[in-house]
Amino acid sequence: MLEIDLIRHVKVEGKPALYGCTDVKPVASENARLLERLVTQQQTNKAYQGVFCSPLIRCQLVAQEFSLSYKLPLKISLDLQEMNFGCFDGVPFDDLSFRETAFHGGHHGEDKTELHWAQLEAFFRAPADIILPEAEALSDFNYRVTKAWRNLLEEQVAIATKQKGSPTPRRILVVVHGGVIRMILAHILQLNWQQSSWHQNLKIGYGSMSRVVISQPYQDPQLHQQVTSIATPFVEEL
Repeated sequence: MLEIDLIRHVKVEGKPALYGCTDVKPVASENARLLERLVTQQQTNKAYQGVFCSPLIRCQLVAQEFSLSYKLPLKISLDLQEMNFGCFDGVPFDDLSFRETAFHGGHHGEDKTELHWAQLEAFFRAPADIILPEAEALSDFNYRVTKAWRNLLEEQVAIATKQKGSPTPRRILVVVHGGVIRMILAHILQLNWQQSSWHQNLKIGYGSMSRVVISQPYQDPQLHQQVTSIATPFVEEL
């Protein structure tokens, strides 16, 4: 058996915003608590054998420190990065205009573009149809995340197959983003990732854990993937 825990990073520094590809730091005290929780679990029969993570620092910091502490193999996957929200990425919500006319706001000091709530609300209502300025399309985001997930499974199933007969499951930790976790869950559960309700109503809390179990026989071309928990609090009071 193969168990994969998808853990969302902790809260980040900075004002409320759409933080996609923006490389914002995690809150240090909360990241330390997440690391402490991982270390505690590693000393039980629920120990991990490998770690995957997004390249963004809010995921990579804790994944690197944890993997180094226990000499676990770490793979940083570019395709597990959060969705790129383009000109809105990392821009505080307080800086957006509620006016009907366009608000010209810069993105990280670069070229100016129109940024106002009407654009963002249209995207929230129909994320598969609306592409924010200079942003990644939801379909492209879905494609790269599901591709990364299939690659991860292929690699880990190959390792688990060689360890056939082991009394304990092979357990893998994946530290990623809320949007990435939603796409993986939708893929496994065969749900409509294009619906706005899927992204708005499924809360993936900071520091929460969603678990996927892959059962044998691994040789079956249609791997039996079962979601056994979604967004379970992993670190208390995060």
